[in-house]
Amino acid sequence: MQQRGGPPQRKFLLVRVGAPPIELRPQQTFTVGRSNDCSLTVPSQRVSRVHAEITWQGGFPVLTDKGSQNGTLVNGKRIKGDRKLCDGDELEFGPYLCTYQVSGGSSVSSDAAPDPNTMTQPMVGDAMAGRLDQINLTELLQTLDFNQKTGTLEIFGGDEEGSIVVKNGAPTFAQASSKSGEEAIYDLVACKNGQFSFSPEITEEGRNVNKPMGSILMEACRRIDEG
Repeated sequence: MQQRGGPPQRKFLLVRVGAPPIELRPQQTFTVGRSNDCSLTVPSQRVSRVHAEITWQGGFPVLTDKGSQNGTLVNGKRIKGDRKLCDGDELEFGPYLCTYQVSGGSSVSSDAAPDPNTMTQPMVGDAMAGRLDQINLTELLQTLDFNQKTGTLEIFGGDEEGSIVVKNGAPTFAQASSKSGEEAIYDLVACKNGQFSFSPEITEEGRNVNKPMGSILMEACRRIDEG
């Protein structure tokens, strides 16, 4: 028990915008992976069953990739071997993005979202762009959902053109060349050629999508398999 007037106890946190922070317990191993047995389960095919772990050396957390197929990134670079974590490091496990932070002892409310001003740009609804032959649109939508992004995803220059609006990761509006709502998303997910761009701006305030992202993507994958 901390004595009155003693130094504040430090807290070691994994912080993500829009979600409660996860506290790392000194001397307790913390695992990340797709398995339900992990300390943090990330339900994505980009994440290995046991993807990475955080152990402790000399009172400091150390991150180790467990031979994952897609790797573990710290500050945008894939790590090799053990990596001692420093305050402010950005960690990536597939679609899961978070920042390692050390708190000086002030209690962290379990329902309080961290201050966005303390997060670096990749953690705050940032713009993205790329080609559909380099990233699967299903994985991209899973990433937006998992990281609770808000903005508009535009698909263009290929098999189909359209847009999908998400708010806190949930789809609210979709429009393709000849379809709207969930049917538009099914058509867009089937695209294999073209480009995409995501921006934090909302281009359509209406609503024509009512199903959660997970249900829509499962149905889209079923249609692709049958097609």
